[in-house]
Amino acid sequence: MQCASSRTPKWWQPRTRWRILAGILMLLIGILGSSSLPVQAASGDWPTFQFDNTRSGFNAAETIINPSTASHLKLHWVHTSAGAISAQPVEANNLIYWGSWDAGYEHATDLKNNRAWVNPLGTTTDSHCNPVSVGVASTSTVATFNGISMLFVGGGNAKFYALNASTGATLWSTSLGSSPDHFIWSSPSIFNGSVYIGVASFGDCPLVQGQMVQLNATTGAIEHVFNTVPNGCIGGGVSSSPTIDAATGTLYFATGNPGPCGSSESYAPAIIELNASDLSFVGAWEVPSSQQGFDSDFISTPTLFTGSGGTPMVGVANKNGIFYAFHRGALGSNPVWQTQIANGGDCPQCGTGSISPAGWDGTTLYTAGGNTPINGVNCLGSVNALNPNTGSFLWRHCLHDGPVLGAVAVVPGVLVFGQGRFVMVLSTSSGQTLYRFEDTTSGSAFYGGASISNGVIYIGNMDGHLYAIGL
Repeated sequence: MQCASSRTPKWWQPRTRWRILAGILMLLIGILGSSSLPVQAASGDWPTFQFDNTRSGFNAAETIINPSTASHLKLHWVHTSAGAISAQPVEANNLIYWGSWDAGYEHATDLKNNRAWVNPLGTTTDSHCNPVSVGVASTSTVATFNGISMLFVGGGNAKFYALNASTGATLWSTSLGSSPDHFIWSSPSIFNGSVYIGVASFGDCPLVQGQMVQLNATTGAIEHVFNTVPNGCIGGGVSSSPTIDAATGTLYFATGNPGPCGSSESYAPAIIELNASDLSFVGAWEVPSSQQGFDSDFISTPTLFTGSGGTPMVGVANKNGIFYAFHRGALGSNPVWQTQIANGGDCPQCGTGSISPAGWDGTTLYTAGGNTPINGVNCLGSVNALNPNTGSFLWRHCLHDGPVLGAVAVVPGVLVFGQGRFVMVLSTSSGQTLYRFEDTTSGSAFYGGASISNGVIYIGNMDGHLYAIGL
């Protein structure tokens, strides 16, 4: 993907815009070392991108919002920032944490919409790209180390930050590249005392060497680095967020476009498995050339799920519109199944392909993406329930206001996502619409995913509005 010319209209930058969306995408609830405690989600908190390290997007503890109550949802409040919101809001410590593009602010807002703190974490600016400037696109993760609640997030200036989650004070920061070439669209995972984060380019203008980085969570010291392409080569950017299988101690992520080194870049575009302890290589699968179109790389984040008999699986969607499913630990054996969920293309925000991380509630996979035909109808987007064993459709929901760009969030019986100017709430059993909220103030698109916590849905849009929707 390349940075778009500044002459191109602002909201139609194919290879820059989906990077922006990628920022929506990503974080984790950690299984931490003995000196650390993960933010407990049993209370209904949502402490990381897609809820947990498996990126399930499923909050099993949520009981207030359910199929019987969803039709009674209403807008509670709106918080307005001066910049777009593409990150998924995180809820912990009775605070909502979220990033925005204006000055690269990381925000903390209490549950009644009062500001707790803000911390400017920088922006990346390139006059040749449109949008010219982006701030915090990474979703934060909150976890406790040595008795201190800490917030981990990628800044808008190629630095990775740890903040005091209560006060917003910076505890440490580590540079992971040079701005404006490098950017952190990825969202962090925490596991056994380490933080994991991907590094990509700002808009492939120019490409940079993609990396997965492991840092010490308490000091910010870099422990290990995995390069997705050889030294001296560029490409394979990691906008995807790391997904962790705690039982095996392995980490999964997906990569972006290759550079000019050609055959030596066999991990781009690809899904990769590493040992979480030291980022040593376990396995990988590269999208075959027959399924690669222009700029058809991975921006989405892998989701862990299980097949029949508890078979450990991992799946991820590509911009070619295909959702790929693999046996964990056997990526090189090719996909177990693959399902076309959207028409492929290089412009997800225009309606092609998929960059949306899936949801998994323990029995069913929920995927989403751009335009696709359903029963003879041309849909601008869709959400789908898939059989985890075969990838076959259990039901499909046709959308008419735009594609789904952010992650799918799930609670028992209910799934939530943004599409176009709407927030949609569906039944997981049938795909029936239970509730929808329309942004009538501006009509701006919802690019980021929703979080669902303690009876409230939180989601931001590209006009800088953070919405709280509850009963």
